[in-house]
Amino acid sequence: MTLEAAVASWLDDVLGGENKVRLQSREVCRGAALPDDLFGAYLYGFESESDDFIVGASIDNLIAARVAASKLDQDPAALAEAPQLFLQLLLETPAKALGEVTARAFGMIEDDDEPPACIAFENLSVEGNCLLVYYLSDIEGQAVRVGVALKLDKAIAVAMASSEDGIANAPSEEDNTPPSLDEPLIQNSSVNLEIIIDRLPMSVAECARLESGSVLTLPGTDRSKLIVSAKTVDGPVDIAMAELGVWKHQRAVKLTTEIDPEFVQEMTAA
Repeated sequence: MTLEAAVASWLDDVLGGENKVRLQSREVCRGAALPDDLFGAYLYGFESESDDFIVGASIDNLIAARVAASKLDQDPAALAEAPQLFLQLLLETPAKALGEVTARAFGMIEDDDEPPACIAFENLSVEGNCLLVYYLSDIEGQAVRVGVALKLDKAIAVAMASSEDGIANAPSEEDNTPPSLDEPLIQNSSVNLEIIIDRLPMSVAECARLESGSVLTLPGTDRSKLIVSAKTVDGPVDIAMAELGVWKHQRAVKLTTEIDPEFVQEMTAA
């Protein structure tokens, strides 16, 4: 079973009917940054006695309202504005089921094993990197989103094991054609860009003395020489230069250089 099929199966059980899901995005983040990078109205953490695979999930408010409406036999619209803590508690059992169906789908737990325990997201501590995967589904004309956070090393191991013959099907030395930017894996992955107007070198002592109201001068700022930086697992990387302007009545930047080809190569090879 694929992750998409596991999420769709969970949605079917929670909301009823047959629900088609589609991939929204995939991205990698550090485990320590998971509380900041996993987004959604309701966040849940998971811990497994056997092997951590799924470590977090995000579920949006529309699903929470429908779960509450089903339990209380009320109109989902009437519960959309219910107290968040109330919906969070009602959604905890379905969230735990999402962790279980995902872990079982990839053989991380056997029939007799305890499913991953659902814990408070703020108490979650994850080492290494995580793969964040978000899916969308349309329920009566409204888009709902479900996100799952997987341990990246386990996700890679599962992907390699699922191939018919990981060694036999590995690219040969002669086959060094880089992946196409049109491949779904690359098209559906995301990266955060930052536009930097200037960088200020200063001593640690000077930085420690900064406080609310401190004024920092920007002597090297040039609106035609902004830096475009990409946030990657290994840290920020400068990938292009840009200039500040206005487009369609909004502040905007226009690239003045090509994207660093080494960055593109690394992204397609990742």
